[in-house]
Amino acid sequence: MIKGKYTFSLVSLGIFVLELALIGVCLWQTTASQGQSGLWVGCVGLLTFLGGVIGFRMAWMDRELLGRLYRFPLVMMVLHLIVLIMLAALYLLGLVY
Repeated sequence: MIKGKYTFSLVSLGIFVLELALIGVCLWQTTASQGQSGLWVGCVGLLTFLGGVIGFRMAWMDRELLGRLYRFPLVMMVLHLIVLIMLAALYLLGLVY
């Protein structure tokens, strides 16, 4: 059985698109409800964070499976890391204010 070249990275790309959609929905919901979203936005934020961790790990697995450092898995790892850093910064900002 022949595996595709970027199997896990393509799934990681799908997770990344889902993360961006969830962040957009959170921003829209918070704006529409005038800051009264509460638990819903927190749960979606947690789901986005978990998606970032899973997407990063899937891109890492693709890099390990291929045995060499290809650009696409590396780009996916960097994109997920940017989302995770952004979510951590928003979480810390929420603790301060």
